Amino acid sequence: MVAVKFRNFTDEDFVWKYDGVPFEFKAGQEIFLEDFKAEHFAKHLVDREINKLGKRTDYAPLRAELTAKCFPSDEVVTPLEALNLNEKEKVVKKLKKVEPEFEDLKVNKKTK
Repeated sequence: MVAVKFRNFTDEDFVWKYDGVPFEFKAGQEIFLEDFKAEHFAKHLVDREINKLGKRTDYAPLRAELTAKCFPSDEVVTPLEALNLNEKEKVVKKLKKVEPEFEDLKVNKKTK
């Protein structure tokens, strides 16, 4: 078994179940998944996008074009490596510094 990078290439979140468990992919999100799960989600994401276009889901040229967008690289890793890569990405996102909004609206305790 290998893991591949899956990408929700759309500008809309995508939720689909695998074995009764819902998976949510944010718009533009890339994540390593087991190859069989990535193929499963790619099929359903492509179906959704083709349906939105009002085309038949068995139209092979369009299906192939959209499916290719679900797999941004040919990189293949083991499931353990994929888990480590996904966890590292989560940590990087958490470490981003968030600037406070409306900082000038803070009340100065000394002036009260």
